[in-house]
Amino acid sequence: MMNNNQRTKCEIFSRSMGYIRPVSNFNIGKYSEFCERKTFTEENSLTTGERHCDLLKKVA
Repeated sequence: MMNNNQRTKCEIFSRSMGYIRPVSNFNIGKYSEFCERKTFTEENSLTTGERHCDLLKKVA
């Protein structure tokens, strides 16, 4: 079994201002913004399921 000293550090990348950059290079403000982001899930999008139908009814 591996201990933490034998593991390879995983670098996290994010698209910021059109560029893909490692999160470790973000300044304090950009890193804070990155931590507050919500992950997209198809179930919560407005283009799927009943939520989309409900939205179209409200607009009509």
